[in-house]
Amino acid sequence: MAKLNYRTLRQEVVDEIRQKILTGEFKEGERIKENEIATLFGVSRGPVREALRQIEQEGLVHYERNVGCSVAAITQKDVYEVCLLRAALEVLSVKLCHGKISKGTLDKMRESVQRMKGMETDLYALTQEDKFFHNCLVEEAQVSRLKHTWWTMGSNHAVLLCAHQNGTKTHYDQHLELLQCCESGDTAKIVEAIKAHYNLKTDYVQRTQLQI
Repeated sequence: MAKLNYRTLRQEVVDEIRQKILTGEFKEGERIKENEIATLFGVSRGPVREALRQIEQEGLVHYERNVGCSVAAITQKDVYEVCLLRAALEVLSVKLCHGKISKGTLDKMRESVQRMKGMETDLYALTQEDKFFHNCLVEEAQVSRLKHTWWTMGSNHAVLLCAHQNGTKTHYDQHLELLQCCESGDTAKIVEAIKAHYNLKTDYVQRTQLQI
């Protein structure tokens, strides 16, 4: 592996560790040792420590005192909470713009869906593309604090893609269906499509009675 660029050192370490978790190179429950990561990336332990702290906040790493960091286990509750929050933000954006999504935004979403073809085995790339697609919906409302809330979720987006699957459909098919509903301009139809996309009608949802 090439040595990392000092200019963006901490973020590059974050991206590298995150990618290794998403691709399964770092397994659930596996210890992540600062000194080994520092040696692997050719950096000091400081940026590694900062990167692990960020990834812990995102939910991909678990820290235990006197033990250290390990790859976090992702539970059904974790996945549901990320789905609920993402869906709530997207639904709010759609309602604020009355379902009328601009041509420019729809074009970007359409291009994103096309890029998803053939990505099913590249979870890291798919995570980035999924985040881009849904960010288009969130940004459409042009509400700065709504966008800020979305971005503060960080790699909770990755948590979702790591563990959440909507039946047997590919991510390309799922996003194509949502895009087609967004093209309708029908607020109620788009809202229901978002809920279906995040599978917010499961038995778990009914038990918790947390719905949007």
